[in-house]
Amino acid sequence: MEEKNRFIIKKLIIHLLFWMVSVIVWSFILNPQISFAFGLFQPDTFWWIQINLIIIFFLFTLLPFVWLSKKTRRGIKIGASFTFAVVMVVLIIERAFPGTLISKLSDIAEIFFQYYFYVVIFHITIAISVYFNLNYLIDKYLSKNRFWKYMVVLASLTVVSSSINLFLFDYVIDPVFPNLYYISYLKIWETILTTAFYLILTTSVYLLWKYRLVLVAEREKSRNELAILKSQINPHFLFNNLNTIYSMASANDARTQDVILQLSDFLRYVLYDTASDEIPLEKEVETIKTYISLQKERLDPKVNQVELDIRGDFSQAAISPLLLLPLAENCFKHGIGKNESRIKIGIQFDGKTLHFRTENPVVRRDEILSSNSNGIGIKNVEKQLNLAYAGRYSLQYAEKEGMFRLELTLNLK
Repeated sequence: MEEKNRFIIKKLIIHLLFWMVSVIVWSFILNPQISFAFGLFQPDTFWWIQINLIIIFFLFTLLPFVWLSKKTRRGIKIGASFTFAVVMVVLIIERAFPGTLISKLSDIAEIFFQYYFYVVIFHITIAISVYFNLNYLIDKYLSKNRFWKYMVVLASLTVVSSSINLFLFDYVIDPVFPNLYYISYLKIWETILTTAFYLILTTSVYLLWKYRLVLVAEREKSRNELAILKSQINPHFLFNNLNTIYSMASANDARTQDVILQLSDFLRYVLYDTASDEIPLEKEVETIKTYISLQKERLDPKVNQVELDIRGDFSQAAISPLLLLPLAENCFKHGIGKNESRIKIGIQFDGKTLHFRTENPVVRRDEILSSNSNGIGIKNVEKQLNLAYAGRYSLQYAEKEGMFRLELTLNLK
């Protein structure tokens, strides 16, 4: 809930800053009554004082909108609105009859109406159009791939909003404040272009923001899927090695303690190292060597032969954890039986590209591709590769004449 509140506050601040900057720009730069001529930075023009007053006026104008907040107490809402009303009455009196109340207020009232009030009125129809587009039109048309209909509706909104804007000034504001006229000099096509600019700008920013949220969501989804894949792998390794140790302990093998230490390294790797997005490639290779050593403990070397070929310097590269290990594990899972067998595993790294090859006889054809029984198949390894190394790998495998061969080429740079 706190995270959501921070997000709302951050969003509100960005919106307020956008409209405040817009008001300042229209008050001092786009106002033809003001001689711009780079005088904005001259010390004798009091521009910065007026800009500060504009900011204060902007915050002051927001007082009635505290009613929109459901968490604001009723007393604060009434107090804010009362303050707004009283100040407005005072400024109107000072604007119409300078010096009636407090002589110093006449200058402030003049700035308020000449450089601010007119601009705020001008922004009303634009802001309504902007938020109608952001909160309704985009969801109704653009998000549903109804692009051309959206463009037609948006163009219609621009024309209608501009027409209402001119009508508001010609028949309401100008008769009440006849000397505040500069924005009403905009022609209809100029007002349409101005409204269109605001709509295009805010739509573009909104779509970029949405796209960023989608990217973040996809990244989190990928991380969650990787975590699920890892959780599928870990129990299988543990069960396999516990079976090996159980067999050795039953035979009172003196090497049981050493194998337990090797298993502890395995558990440390699974529980801690795999929590990172990447680990040193050297660590993954060492883990494969430890795994093969554990498997050899339960195999008869006269019946089952294992060849491990490792070449290259693995110390300067990183890889997604538990990526290669399941492929090596599958060799033992599906290639060990009562008959003679030979398993070959090769790992080569040239500083950029990793080559991983396996070859084993097919004793058990079940579960080679799909995961089952707490294990993981090659299809799930492919999912992990797609999530972590999309477009940077090649994975080929096939069974021919009772032999299963796999080759993975992975660009780690």
